[in-house]
Amino acid sequence: MTKALIEGEIIIAIDFDGTITTNPDISESELILRPECKRVLNRMFDTGVKLILWTCRTGEHLTKAKAFLFGEGLYGVFTSINDHIPQVYTKYSDASRKVGADLYLDDKNFGCDVNTMWTELEKYIYGEE
Repeated sequence: MTKALIEGEIIIAIDFDGTITTNPDISESELILRPECKRVLNRMFDTGVKLILWTCRTGEHLTKAKAFLFGEGLYGVFTSINDHIPQVYTKYSDASRKVGADLYLDDKNFGCDVNTMWTELEKYIYGEE
């Protein structure tokens, strides 16, 4: 990984639709977690990785996403939602609207099969085979 945005921290911004869930469309009513997502999110949280829920959802759609995460026991793993972690504001008083992170995870850009995305991310973060 490149130089950290905040020294001593790993910050990952994670998309919701199609990344945390198998549904790539916010209009879908049934949300299903991606394989290994919950386990890997909990591991990252437990090891101090700062997680940002980074989604285009707003209003009612964002409320549904939050309710889904709460129901799955994952709401508390996120340090912030569509915003910087507090340490970024401390370091950069003029932080931009773009969420600052060391890695941005989105089903459209991770560079591997979306069905193995979470285990590939885990290998990348922890250097495991």
